[in-house]
Amino acid sequence: MTALEQFGVEIFTQHNIFERISADKPFRPENPSFIFIKSGSIKLRQHFNDLELQANTFMVTDPQTVYEVISVSDDFQSRMVSYKRAYITTLSLKFNRLITYRYFRQQMNIGVPLSTADLEVVWKSVNFLKYILDQETDMIYKKEIVEHLFSVFCYLIAGIISQEDNSAMSQMSRKEEIVFLFLNDLANHHLNNRSVEFYAERQSVTTRHLSSVVKSVTGKSASQIIASIVINEAKVYLNSSKMPISEISTVLGFSDQYSFSHFFKKHLGLSPSQYRQQFQ
Repeated sequence: MTALEQFGVEIFTQHNIFERISADKPFRPENPSFIFIKSGSIKLRQHFNDLELQANTFMVTDPQTVYEVISVSDDFQSRMVSYKRAYITTLSLKFNRLITYRYFRQQMNIGVPLSTADLEVVWKSVNFLKYILDQETDMIYKKEIVEHLFSVFCYLIAGIISQEDNSAMSQMSRKEEIVFLFLNDLANHHLNNRSVEFYAERQSVTTRHLSSVVKSVTGKSASQIIASIVINEAKVYLNSSKMPISEISTVLGFSDQYSFSHFFKKHLGLSPSQYRQQFQ
């Protein structure tokens, strides 16, 4: 039984992080995680942008998002804190506040910065939690110790970035707010709705206005972003499951396999079966 299954949290280092995240194909994390970079860099593709994380930055991976590792430097040094979402609820932590602007920053290709001093405190906190989790001898109250240490870690992160979140949120322009809401809606509805009109109506703006704003902020059109997210979802099903293509097309909200195959080939240049063959 893994530490995640037994205690609700697990720590990975640069030596085993790729046991949890795929290095050679798009993947969707099973659980949310914090990834901290102490040295070196890692470049990830998420949604429609490449995100490069360098020293003294971190990000949060989300099970709703598909990621792809593009490159990793030789001096890459990291810690990944993977946890079950229900664990946060169990600990009664007021943690949702950290999501909003930080999530938007990640979509806009910016990692969340930490000072060297702040990262050092977090790093020591994570290492001690890992030390306790790794103990193979019987330890009285180990579960309770892990819960308290994870709480300490969470509150450290909350305290470090809350001031930045407060100032940054107030500086978000109306255009950025529209894009942020569009990305949020897209994460929740892309399996059932692929029309720009749907997302424009959600914000009571015209399709032309939404498309113009999204293009000006991200460099890509709203329809391009919608397509890339659907394609990324399809890639994960095709490269990590044995689900029939007809079934995948249904899950992704297509009327039939032909429509899905046409959509996939139009955007990727390969048929779903040709793409799948690369991983068999």
